[in-house]
Amino acid sequence: MKASNSLRYHIGIFGKRNSGKSSLLNTLTGQHTSIVSSQAGTTTDPIYKPMEIHSLGPVVFIDTAGFDDIGYLGELRNKKTEDIIDKCDGFLYLLSEDDDLEFLKKLEKKKKPIIKIISKADLDNYDVVKNKFLNLDTIDFIKDNEKSKKELIERIIKEFKSDDIVDITGNLVKKSDVVLLVMPQDEQAPKGRLILPQVQTIREILDKKAISICIELSNLERAFFIFKDKISLIITDSSSFKEVYQKNTSNIPLTSFSVLFSKLKGDIDYFIKSVYRLDNKLDNILISEACTHPPMDEDIGTVKIPKLIRKIHPNVKIDFKRGDDFSDIDKYDLIISCGSCMFNKAYVNSRVDLAKEKNIPMTNYGLTIAYLNGILDKIIY
Repeated sequence: MKASNSLRYHIGIFGKRNSGKSSLLNTLTGQHTSIVSSQAGTTTDPIYKPMEIHSLGPVVFIDTAGFDDIGYLGELRNKKTEDIIDKCDGFLYLLSEDDDLEFLKKLEKKKKPIIKIISKADLDNYDVVKNKFLNLDTIDFIKDNEKSKKELIERIIKEFKSDDIVDITGNLVKKSDVVLLVMPQDEQAPKGRLILPQVQTIREILDKKAISICIELSNLERAFFIFKDKISLIITDSSSFKEVYQKNTSNIPLTSFSVLFSKLKGDIDYFIKSVYRLDNKLDNILISEACTHPPMDEDIGTVKIPKLIRKIHPNVKIDFKRGDDFSDIDKYDLIISCGSCMFNKAYVNSRVDLAKEKNIPMTNYGLTIAYLNGILDKIIY
């Protein structure tokens, strides 16, 4: 299986219209991924292209529309381009002759690595652009040139080296441990497939030379009967926290996929602190779901969590947002986010930072369910 985009290092390509962003992407990937044209504004929606870079690992390049587009549609494209910033771990910025660097300043505020590029270095205006930005640390780039491509990739490896280690289970799992994975296959489960957190967790357990035992919830008691003296850790779907806890009479360490992913990608300490906001009066809650699948009758975000919340806050208003929609959050007393397996770490933390900036408590599905079932202090992460 290919690495999920959510675990790839995200590199955004930014610049004015016709600055050479699409040519850059096509040269880096060796494919005609983006349409190239002399007409300004050819790229409209962001284009994602996964790639493997030796020494850096799996990355995804994001080609964006020029941030200087005009007209009603142009403004919408500009907004799409700005929305990409928070998803990026690093930036490639293409300089133009008439660039005032205001957009570059926006990128610099994110405190992430930026490589500034003078594209079309083989064209007539190269000297003009080069002389204008002599005070900047830049790299020249010539499209369809292997030497130029190699130099840029070497610079990317040097500047964008990530120290983040993707470790879902952390020190909870070590070699030869037996891990019981409780994965209910209800109507929410994709037909014939496993959901992404389950797949990634199983793969990591294999990589750690540990043993994974995968069961449906109905087989929990039988699994305990056969394996309970050997199980080192239980990882359950958060929707089954209560049932698993009640049947876990041997007090085997317990956690959930959602909790593990909230630690992997977000701020677990802030999430735990924030969940206690449920003790106080609440007027408005936002439940934020990364996936865009249509909700089912027993959907964890739209059905199960609201049902638990309304037992203690019957009159609270609960709103739902899906996918990239995280706008107008000021009115909420609490934000409850899914495990965000479909989002990369940079994007999750940009949401956490925004919530902190606005002094809005933000927590996670798994922690919320554990707390509302009175077992938050009984789980590990």
